[in-house]
Amino acid sequence: MTALIASFLLSACSSTPYGTTNSKVHLVKPGETFYSIARRYKVDLETLSRYNPKVVPHRLRAGTELQLPTRGSNPQTPSIQYTVQKGDTLSSIADHFAISLSNLKRSNPGIDHDRLHPGQKLIIGVAPRRATTGYIWPISNPRLISGFGEENWGLQKGVNLQAQPGQTVFAAKEGTVSFAGEMRSLGKVVIIQHPGDQQTVYASCDALVVKTGDTVKKRQPIATVGFNTLVNRAALHFQFRDRGAPLPPENYLPVIQ
Repeated sequence: MTALIASFLLSACSSTPYGTTNSKVHLVKPGETFYSIARRYKVDLETLSRYNPKVVPHRLRAGTELQLPTRGSNPQTPSIQYTVQKGDTLSSIADHFAISLSNLKRSNPGIDHDRLHPGQKLIIGVAPRRATTGYIWPISNPRLISGFGEENWGLQKGVNLQAQPGQTVFAAKEGTVSFAGEMRSLGKVVIIQHPGDQQTVYASCDALVVKTGDTVKKRQPIATVGFNTLVNRAALHFQFRDRGAPLPPENYLPVIQ
């Protein structure tokens, strides 16, 4: 159902010029990859990920619709025009494009935010995320049990990493611990706030070795791995968030071999 909704939302994106910048849509064909499409349109991977924040490159499927910047788009303030569909809300649109609700409202001041109508045109900002440098995976020799979007975790949008009980969990980047404690269904959790309004979340932990307010360095031990109820085994549940929006860590951290 989630995939169907995402496909439905993306199909509503228009390639008609609107404002100073816009996008066009590419329908992925069998055999195409995220990287071959980037080369074909002469778009760097960071830009293609920016326009498609919840698409995981190594799980690209035929039939997926990718947003692409048009020639002449301003790289500093790129945007997408979106046509409102029946059943859409501002919240669902913001979630799909991984932007904050407040930013979506600011980009569309002339509409009634509480009463969207099919056919309305919205401007979706896709500002640079600058998330591709400086992060590491939070455990040694990471292996994915399940990637972003492969399972329906509800609001728990992240990946599950194979680990041994008691294995050390490291900070993925320097930052400040904004939460260290227990959360319903996620067990013991550490949340680190990083520069640029980005966060990493480390859940299903056993022992926590940091507390709220601590400043941590990259690779500093922050916890140990515990039992992960999402996959019924010892594993780390890890999330990457940019300005509050959960995004696939696979897109923004080093490639897992």
